[in-house]
Amino acid sequence: MELMVLLNALVTRLLFVLHSLIGVWRVTAAKKEPKYWLLALLNLLLCLETGLTLKFKQGRGYKWFSPAIFLYLICTVPSLWLLEIHHGTQYCGNEPGAVQVNVSNQDFNQSRGSSHGSEGTDHHIIQTAKVFVNQLSTICETVWTLALHQTFLLLLVVGRWLLPIGVEITRDQLSQLLLMFVGTAADILEFASETLDIEDVRKNYALINAILAVWTWSMLQFPLDLA
Repeated sequence: MELMVLLNALVTRLLFVLHSLIGVWRVTAAKKEPKYWLLALLNLLLCLETGLTLKFKQGRGYKWFSPAIFLYLICTVPSLWLLEIHHGTQYCGNEPGAVQVNVSNQDFNQSRGSSHGSEGTDHHIIQTAKVFVNQLSTICETVWTLALHQTFLLLLVVGRWLLPIGVEITRDQLSQLLLMFVGTAADILEFASETLDIEDVRKNYALINAILAVWTWSMLQFPLDLA
């Protein structure tokens, strides 16, 4: 049982760090400035919290507050702010939600063909990975931002489910808590995505900041244990 508690605590925090780093990567790619990689340093707080929790709490959380969720918000919210502000007046070249893929199947086949030489299978794997990364890079930024919003809320709900709570709760209480967070996450996503998709809103920098401020404030309920 204790092993499962430690495993859940560690795996959940690793997912938080991975998602946060993806957000920083997208900000750096959108801004085209390497200095935004400094946002990744925020994950050091989450790493520190992980070490302290595993050492002193054996992976278990606190009764009314989840430091891991709170630090995950600190690590991820700045990246989403920067992405939304950066694309406040930008749209995909195609229809909304379209994905622009510039890497053709011919490029992929060429990468496969080049691997049949002396370099062997390892070179083939590397070339395939490069093609895959290039394809990811061609996805429209607004699609990336929406995907990060969705996975952010998904990880918050999954994290609340996986992270051990400092007190024992019944199955019914846990189910009610998860249903509440799922409903809240759906409402938050609908509010953020629909309001920010309005063209007049995208042209109003102050309004975008106001919407993001309300969105950020609404996210602060997730670190609370309300069971």
